[in-house]
Amino acid sequence: MKKSLLKLSTIALTAATLLTSGASVAFAQDDAIATIGETTITQEQFYEAMKNLSGEVTLRTLILEEVLKQNVEDPDALQTAADEEVQAQIEEAGGEEAFDQLLAYQQLGTIEEYTYQVFVRNMFQNVVEQHIDTSDEAIQTYYDDVYQTPMEAQHILVETEEEAQDVLTRLEEGEEFDAVAQEVSLDSTAANGGLLGEFTEGQMVPEFEEAVKAGTNGEVVAEPVQSEYGFHVIKVLNNGEKQPLDEIRDEVVEQYKLSKFADSQFAYGVIGRLIEEAGLTINDEDLQGVVDDLIELGQAPAEEESASEGESAATDESAASEEEAPAEESATEEEAPAEESATEESAPAEESATEEEAESAE
Repeated sequence: MKKSLLKLSTIALTAATLLTSGASVAFAQDDAIATIGETTITQEQFYEAMKNLSGEVTLRTLILEEVLKQNVEDPDALQTAADEEVQAQIEEAGGEEAFDQLLAYQQLGTIEEYTYQVFVRNMFQNVVEQHIDTSDEAIQTYYDDVYQTPMEAQHILVETEEEAQDVLTRLEEGEEFDAVAQEVSLDSTAANGGLLGEFTEGQMVPEFEEAVKAGTNGEVVAEPVQSEYGFHVIKVLNNGEKQPLDEIRDEVVEQYKLSKFADSQFAYGVIGRLIEEAGLTINDEDLQGVVDDLIELGQAPAEEESASEGESAATDESAASEEEAPAEESATEEEAPAEESATEESAPAEESATEEEAESAE
């Protein structure tokens, strides 16, 4: 996960207050922030120092958060959802103390700051979703051109073909796949019965993927599958065969929306248009260009945006399958809030099962 928006905002809290205060940034000469010996540090000196340190990042962050707040449909409901999501993660982690340690390890600040991150992500998704075309035509196009039914499987990894044949024999004689996997599999998924998370084309080594595609749901592949990692005995849970749209429409629509959240050109373009529509005036000449890139995206012709969507959708598909939190601003990279990929809806220390398992199966 990326650093907290709030965490970065508080780096220059005083400067942020000044940046949003009104028409000018003039200070009284005797308006002192601090005095050390005979030297006085004025508000103007303080403002300029904080502006140079993180002024662009802080102002950009404040503008983005404000435009989200002005356009969100039900902020109270989104805050409640953020509170509940974080509380569930705290319980899963084993309590607040353990969760605090996880947040500290990943540099995500306090529980309060992390909860605010989740709230901002929720606002981002809500605002962007209002601008997603969910017409029958748009969904049909996404289904035809982009959507992939996730594949799912269990596997037992052994070193030799002879060991793999022994595993198949045991399964044919009635032993449970999970139990055999826990006993003999060399893969990290052994403790979980060899269960792999959902995956799509290109995430597994070709031999493994092809065996799953050719298999029958609920059955063990008849022969061991060799890869560079050894021999796999595979049980197919879902071979990825695309079902008719009317049978899986809700799933397709959800994946379509997630792909739009992950499409930075589309999502940032929405935010850029909203900033321009709201009317933005920045009175400090040094900071006037902090969101120009977003406004330019928002002004891009619709046909150009549509063309880019097809190119980016396939790239973003696997990332979009996981709910993402906003991409926070950093001192070196100025970004608008964007959805983090799939793994960010889970607890911060939770490892991506699909990623870890893909490595082991590849």
